[in-house]
Parts: sequence; C-alpha cells; structure tokens
Amino acid sequence: MMKLLSTCFLTAALYGTEAQADTSLPAATPFAGVDKKLPMLELLPVGQVLPKVSLSRYEGPRLSMLLTASSVTVAAPQEIAANILNVYLYGKNNQTSHLFTQAASYFLDKKLAVSHTETTLREENLSAKGTGLYLDTNIKRGIILGPVQTTIRMAQRNK
Repeated sequence: MMKLLSTCFLTAALYGTEAQADTSLPAATPFAGVDKKLPMLELLPVGQVLPKVSLSRYEGPRLSMLLTASSVTVAAPQEIAANILNVYLYGKNNQTSHLFTQAASYFLDKKLAVSHTETTLREENLSAKGTGLYLDTNIKRGIILGPVQTTIRMAQRNK
C-alpha cells in the first residue's frame, strides 16, 4: 500500500513538472519570447562577429566559470552564437569541469548555453560525450543530450 501511494505521488509530481515545462517553453525554441535586452549587446549590431571571446564569472574573489569561444556572433539583443565553445566550471574544492562543443547559442539574460552539436564533458574521474547540451551556467547544471557515452575512472586501491 505504501509503495502504491509513493508511486502515485511520484507520478503526480512528474506529471505536474511535465505540464509546467510544456506551458512555459514554446514549441519553436526553449527560449523564444525572451524579451530582455542587455545594454552591452545593444551597442553591437545583430550579425556582428567578435573573434576570440572570453566571458568570466566570479564568486567573490574566486573564478567560478570561464567561457571561451573562437568567435561569437551577435544573433539577437539577448543571444550570442559561439563557435568552438569551451566552458570551464571551477568548484570550491579545486575541481574543474570542462565542456567542449563546436557550436552553441548562449542566452545571456537566462545564463543558458544550448548546443545541438557533439558535446564533451571532462572532469577528473569522469568523461561523457553526447549529441548536444543544455547548460544553466547560473546553477552550473545541465543535460548532455543522448545517446551519451560515459567513462568513469576509479582510483586503484592497494589491498
């Protein structure tokens, strides 16, 4: 009985989440309808290409994220399209995560990176390769689109 109740609760919770996602994200693109404009991009015309771009974020005096791209195109007042994008996420315990993709869009007002090209994630003990990426750089979490090939390296233990 308890298992049935928890299954029903989980199903209802997931259904609510699914319905909310469907109503908040338009069908054409997950971020259509974003109307915030960033003053720094308003200075550049749409279509402007900027070579060798780096964007960094700090949490206090500590570097927490670094985005680099070989070139960036202003796609819209709130969107940039990056070629050869590297995202470095730095943890508090000196852990570094590195994401790499050939092409991605970055929505500055939402702090979201979206890629539909091959994407690679590398950490100290883990690597994953997928067909795309949705990354919320604000909370440093995302989804690598599948199929995904993952390798987990385990430290050898002396017995």
